[in-house]
Amino acid sequence: MPANVRGGAKAALTAVVGGGAAYGVSVADKKRFTAAPKSLWNSLQGRDPLSVTAEEVNAMGAKFGIANMGQSCATAMTELYDVYLMSLVPQGLDPVQGWEAAALAQFRQTLGIDDASAAQAHLEAGRRLFRKRIELGSTDKETDLESRKEFQKLVFISTQTFGEEQARFLLPWKRVFRVSDAQVDLANRDNASQLLRTSLSKSNAIANVDAAAIASAADYKASLNLDDDAAGEIAQDLATAHVAGIVNGTITLNKERGSARDVGTICKNVEQVLAYNVKLEGAQGSFPGVGPVTLFGGEFDSKMTELKDVFRTYLEEGIKGYSFSAALNDNLGKLRLVFGMGNKEADDIILASTTASYRLALRDAVKSGSLDNAESPAKVLQGLCEGLRFPPEVAAGIHEENYRTKLESIISSNKKLEDADVEALARVRKLLCVPKGVVEKLHFEICGEIYRTAVRSALSVPTESFTPALRDRCKAAKANVRLDDETALKILGAEARKQMSGFIRTSKSIRNKTDAQKEIRKMIFYNQGVVTPLVQDVTKAKAEAAAEELASLLKEAQEAAAKEEAEEKAKAAAEATAAEPEAAAEPTEVTLAEDMDVVTRQAMYREYLMFCMTGDQVNAPMGVRINIERDQSEFKRLSQLGDILGLNMMEVGQVHKDLADKAFRTQAEQMLGDGRGLTADRAEKLKEIQTQLNLPEDEAQKIIKGITSQRMMSNVQQQIASGTLDAAEVRKMIEAGVEIERMIPEDKRMNLFRKNAERRLGDGSGSADIEALTGTLVEDLKIDGEKAKTELKNIAAEKKRSQMIQGVAVLRQKKAADVLLCCRNLVACQAVAPEAKLEWKVESEVFDMYSVFVQECSDVEERKVLQSALSISDESARKLEQVVADGAFKFSEDSLDEALF
Repeated sequence: MPANVRGGAKAALTAVVGGGAAYGVSVADKKRFTAAPKSLWNSLQGRDPLSVTAEEVNAMGAKFGIANMGQSCATAMTELYDVYLMSLVPQGLDPVQGWEAAALAQFRQTLGIDDASAAQAHLEAGRRLFRKRIELGSTDKETDLESRKEFQKLVFISTQTFGEEQARFLLPWKRVFRVSDAQVDLANRDNASQLLRTSLSKSNAIANVDAAAIASAADYKASLNLDDDAAGEIAQDLATAHVAGIVNGTITLNKERGSARDVGTICKNVEQVLAYNVKLEGAQGSFPGVGPVTLFGGEFDSKMTELKDVFRTYLEEGIKGYSFSAALNDNLGKLRLVFGMGNKEADDIILASTTASYRLALRDAVKSGSLDNAESPAKVLQGLCEGLRFPPEVAAGIHEENYRTKLESIISSNKKLEDADVEALARVRKLLCVPKGVVEKLHFEICGEIYRTAVRSALSVPTESFTPALRDRCKAAKANVRLDDETALKILGAEARKQMSGFIRTSKSIRNKTDAQKEIRKMIFYNQGVVTPLVQDVTKAKAEAAAEELASLLKEAQEAAAKEEAEEKAKAAAEATAAEPEAAAEPTEVTLAEDMDVVTRQAMYREYLMFCMTGDQVNAPMGVRINIERDQSEFKRLSQLGDILGLNMMEVGQVHKDLADKAFRTQAEQMLGDGRGLTADRAEKLKEIQTQLNLPEDEAQKIIKGITSQRMMSNVQQQIASGTLDAAEVRKMIEAGVEIERMIPEDKRMNLFRKNAERRLGDGSGSADIEALTGTLVEDLKIDGEKAKTELKNIAAEKKRSQMIQGVAVLRQKKAADVLLCCRNLVACQAVAPEAKLEWKVESEVFDMYSVFVQECSDVEERKVLQSALSISDESARKLEQVVADGAFKFSEDSLDEALF
């Protein structure tokens, strides 16, 4: 027991004993069971409780004739134990020391009291602390916290004193004090964690990664009954705190400037952290939570910039000799994990630092002449990249940047390239291995800007203001910067297209089509007067080379022709003369093919073609515009426009063909618009128009057939809407080759069949040619036969009833002709739907209808059908027919209709 704690316990016992001294020495109390414990109290005054031995206690009991004071005087001995227990519980926020449980166990054994009695002392101590907390109240948070902590420390000391299993049985904290198991566990875990943390800190087991100290700490953890999670958190916190201390010191050093910034110490600290992490990794499994440390999260989230600076300093120091070793690369990977940096962040720092180092290495190689003297500069550069683990593509970018800087410095000072400048650039390109494509790109951007400025100045003037001086200025600019023809033509083409696009935009903004095409004509003049001369200046060398080749061929041809006759010589000379201008003609170098799609370009060509065909317009008085005579030279400009737009022969031919199609279609629609069809005269006239427009026969016939089909379809739609399209018309359309199923939807074809069926079953023609309705029409309309048959039966069944009602109505009105019509319709319906039964209650009216039909119709088969429809028996039908034959049946209307004379 520590001396200060032992003194505190001694003072507590002294206070209690002193209070009862007068009574303890009193000889008045003769009761030995009361006097013996009090005598023991008196003997403990001023002594360390742990210095009392069991023999002294037994001797005191023997003095009073008591063999075992712990059992015989249990209450008094428990009170003595209670006083000692209260003296050991740390007050306020003071932590437990860890030896309290062992001291209590020793004192309890010395007094000879059993565990149950000692447990009652612990519970009484808890009640005392609980009452204290209630008396002090909970208004003061600090006081309330101290009281709660004191109770938690009592719970922990009690659990350590009796052991976890026995304490759960002897100390019912939950029942007595209304605390939960979680609260008890929290008290034990917090105090055990504090003891373990203190032990690990004192022994430096985690800071030094001492195997023996860590093993001792593991045993101590087991004695404290602390779970692995809590112990692991403590170990991790201590390891992290150790690393954080080193890193914070490193950050402070790294922020220093000048000589105070000790880079060597910074790198040493970093390597110390890495070595410490390696030790922790090797000690994994020896203690919970022991393992590599990372500073991700916590206070270092706000110090990420400082951590990156340390990372950069360590890297830069490691690659000072232009060598990025594998060990350094491995250390940087581990350091990135320690600092909690992302892959991208670390890679960015590495790339930036190695880029700076590569620039320095490249500068040293150039200054020292090692690149100039090297047999292969590419191998030297490759060695630098491999030594620094530097990406070759980034190195190529640095090389390009250096070449660009050199070229810009020359151009900015001289505005042209001298021979010495060309040699200097060639040296830079050779040393840095700059590819040809990159060199061409840089010359296009930098040298091309000089030529581009001159070209813009020349192209910005109107056509009539373009002068040879402007051409000379452009040629001089090209020669000064030594641009090749291809690059110069590319620059000139880009700027020329911008100017011509301005003409096109202006043309589109003009509402009047004629004036809009005049703007396009200005563009053609501009191309001919400004763009073409500049292009010729650029391609002059190419044209001269082609002319020399042509002259050589002509010379050979002339030498061969010299052996022939004079006539053949003259003919050859004439052919050569004709071939010369043809060879001199060159295709347009600048076109708008890349700036506009082919459809837009064809549309522009088409509009200008229409302008050429209609002619120009002039303003007359009173706001009238008059077309003047067409200028045939416009067609030459049309050809030039096709070249400017980049249209090939097929695309131009397509425009002309579309216009021919449109013109022929317009003429054909005018001729066939009256609906009278294609007569012989009209066919002959259309043939003449076709010949004039050079339109192929199949295209002309396709247009004529399309117009005819369109007219026919329009008429068909009108007839369908009005319900007047009958089976005969449908048959004519089929014979004319019209595809009914494509022109008319299926639902409309079924509706057309329904209307024809209703019309046929109600037209009074009887059963004559009824097969045309059920067979031919169904086939012509291309509808489902079964569906049509079902629909026809439904119509016939409905028609039967309506015709019967209508027939009786006209019968009552004495209209014989109408009765006959209804009877014939009944015959037609019966032929289609014989299974549909018809009933009528007034039999005499049924007989009269049949008699009227028999009187007018002599066809036996139709009589039989009507008889079946009206459900008249054979005997009744025979009698009615006999009455009609005898002349006995006389319809009233017939008498009224008879002529007087």
